[in-house]
Amino acid sequence: MFVVSDFNVVFSAVLGVGHSSKIFELNYEFNRFDFIAPQFLAIELGKHTERMVTKSKLSFEEVSEALQFVMNQITLIQEEDYQDKIIEAREILTDHQKDVPYLALALKYGCKIFSGDKILKSIIPEMVKNPKEMLEEFEHN
Repeated sequence: MFVVSDFNVVFSAVLGVGHSSKIFELNYEFNRFDFIAPQFLAIELGKHTERMVTKSKLSFEEVSEALQFVMNQITLIQEEDYQDKIIEAREILTDHQKDVPYLALALKYGCKIFSGDKILKSIIPEMVKNPKEMLEEFEHN
């Protein structure tokens, strides 16, 4: 089952904060989800690697290993593959444009978004699964 992973769950997983890291650990073991994300996720993560090191108190090498572990489970999708859903996503997320690529990708693949973003969840609750809900997917199946 495809699930779009957004920046904040990857960031949290690398930091070992909350349920996000546990979800990627369980997915590595049980291969329940096919995580996908817009290609620019890799660029954003690269911009924030130093911040991850600072916030986590981990070494650069440890952060890099954790990031590689998570990113090995995510297929990055080029924007042209979901470009036809961008306008629809913009219309839905009128006041929350930063997540348009994630929603456009979810619309294209007919799947949920794995995100801890409370604003996104409030706008499209039926399309967003927060980390706690994702963890429940493993516990109930």
